[in-house]
Amino acid sequence: QVLTALLMTAAMVSVANAAAGGTREKFKSENCQTADGKKIDCDAAEKPAAKYPNATRSEPAFPKSKISKQWEVLVQAVTAAEPNAIIAAAQAVIDNPQASNNEKSEASYQAALASLKIDNTAFAKPIAYSQRALEFDGLNNNQQYSLMLVLSQMLLADKQYEQALSTVNRYAKETGINDLAVEKVRGNSLYRLGRFTEAAPVLQKAYDLDKGADPNLGAMLVDSYNKTNQKAMADKITAQAMASVDPNDSAAQIQQLQVLANAKQYAKAAAAFDSLYAQGKITTHAAYEAGYVSYLNLDGKEAQAAKIISDGIAKGVIVTDASVYNLLGQANYYSNNAEAAIQAWSKGEALAKDGEQNRMLAQILCEESRYAECKAQAQKALSRGVKDKGAVYLTLAEAESEDGLNDRPAMIAALKEAAKYPEYQAEANNRLKQVNAK
Repeated sequence: QVLTALLMTAAMVSVANAAAGGTREKFKSENCQTADGKKIDCDAAEKPAAKYPNATRSEPAFPKSKISKQWEVLVQAVTAAEPNAIIAAAQAVIDNPQASNNEKSEASYQAALASLKIDNTAFAKPIAYSQRALEFDGLNNNQQYSLMLVLSQMLLADKQYEQALSTVNRYAKETGINDLAVEKVRGNSLYRLGRFTEAAPVLQKAYDLDKGADPNLGAMLVDSYNKTNQKAMADKITAQAMASVDPNDSAAQIQQLQVLANAKQYAKAAAAFDSLYAQGKITTHAAYEAGYVSYLNLDGKEAQAAKIISDGIAKGVIVTDASVYNLLGQANYYSNNAEAAIQAWSKGEALAKDGEQNRMLAQILCEESRYAECKAQAQKALSRGVKDKGAVYLTLAEAESEDGLNDRPAMIAALKEAAKYPEYQAEANNRLKQVNAK
């Protein structure tokens, strides 16, 4: 899992608070002063300690402003902490050809912070402004590199994994820092990109530095080892996670549950879930997910998975979306609870962006001899861009058959469409032969 939006905002705020110097001092409107109140030139003010003493980048010069009026508007907006006003004033500075790169960088920087304050779950704008701040190359090193690290985290949160990886690698190369924050972004990005061989040693380093505090690191590390045929290492990490759990530490027990589920030790994870549930310790979506995923992967336990999902939804803990309803539909379907499956997929298809759940609905509705509804869902699946079109056309043909709606021309037309797909061609042609269709 990636860092939460809330943590991103906190990180950005800490960057702003820590990155004094350069243009930041000029936010006092060229009116800097010493501790005893004497006014001095801002550029003569004491600079903060360098957070990146080994940085390869030389800090840029900070020329005197040529846009004092626009700059004052930005200063006032920042002082008043009005996000929309900050963004408007910052954009005016960015667009002004007389503004220095230093001023454009600072304006972009402030706009990034303001964007996050407006909506800390949307990263498009803060990412764009952060990238511009770095491109203008006018920040001091404390700001430059603190922002670069946070940008890599935001890119990761926004699922821009290649960009997150390149950004954090640049940060590490230019600062000489390869700490936990860097390895987390690097390892997570490599994992999300499916580069498991590269991800494993990076995640191992992050896991060691983190001392097992973040269960997501352990889960990704175990999965990376499993996907690269290093089962012994995967089992070792899982065993470490289990051995280190304090039976009186609920949070640690939940972490253990998640590690077991992600390590695909589903029987153990299911048992851990049941124990924690009985103690009233299952209170988060992630914990519920570990439980129902484990039961979905155990033969004959689909009904228990459906029960867990339904319980989490009823308690308002599981956030309902298309994917959750799809899993609930599957759990009910494979436990022979057709009506519950239909209800779940009906809710899911209304939230889905494609026709996959319509396809499943069509299939089960035909199985239940509800042919008119089956036909409607099959047609909807096709109109919404379902992937497995051949299967849908076969279902549609079943709905139109003499045992269903008894529309022979429509049945034949559906079978001919199904025959266009290689994997369904034999079955479609066989059905066409059976009904003597030309």
